[in-house]
Amino acid sequence: MPILVTKELLDFYDEFEGDFGLLDERWARQKDRDRYEQFGRESASLLGEYVYKLHFVKGEALSEKLRSDTVKRIAELECVIDPEVVAILKERVSPNPPP
Repeated sequence: MPILVTKELLDFYDEFEGDFGLLDERWARQKDRDRYEQFGRESASLLGEYVYKLHFVKGEALSEKLRSDTVKRIAELECVIDPEVVAILKERVSPNPPP
């Protein structure tokens, strides 16, 4: 499977603090809007979904089925995400971030 989510996309995501909706604001530069289009909406959407699922699966009140389904989806997403990005994001949501 092709890698759809790259480190470059993660860096761009970080520039907008995880909110690509900011690109719709009047003050957003056309250059940034064009860059977003180059990455593709699908790639950006997959990145957002992955980040959400990593946080979601940490919830203590999830049913076993929901947890299992979420873990399965995380694994599916990891097939199209650069391993470096996976490692970075997993570290960010770990329960004990490094000092």
